[in-house]
Amino acid sequence: MTEMDMWNLLAGFMSGNAVWFLGYIVAIWLGFRMTSNIYMNGDAPVIGKLLVTAYCLSVAAFMTMLMINTNQLFQDIATGFAVIGETESLSATAQGFIDQVSGLPALSPIQMVFLGSIVIMQVLQTWMKKAS
Repeated sequence: MTEMDMWNLLAGFMSGNAVWFLGYIVAIWLGFRMTSNIYMNGDAPVIGKLLVTAYCLSVAAFMTMLMINTNQLFQDIATGFAVIGETESLSATAQGFIDQVSGLPALSPIQMVFLGSIVIMQVLQTWMKKAS
C-alpha cells in the first residue's frame, strides 16, 4: 500500500462520514423541533416527554459513535502512514498528519462540549416548565 492509497482511503471514508454527519444534524434539528413544541405547549403528557427524551438521547449516542469512529479512523490512517514510512519516505503532509493525530483521544473535549450542550438544551427544554 502506498501513501496515495492511504489518502484515498481517508477521502473515501470522509465522504461517507459527511453524509452521516449531515443526517445526524437533521436528526438533532428534529429533536429541537420536538422539544420546542413540548416547551411551548406546556401540557405534553409524560409519555410524550419520555419518548422525545429517548429520541434525543439516542441521536446523541449515534453522533457520539460517529465521532469516536472518525477519531479512530484518523489514528488508523496515521498508523498506516507510519508503517509506509518505514519502507519509503513520506510527504510532509503525511508526517504532519501523523504528528497531529498521535495521542488523539476517543472523543475530544470540543466534541464532548458540542454533544453535551445539545443534550442539555434538549432535555431542559423537554422537562422545564415554560415561564409564565
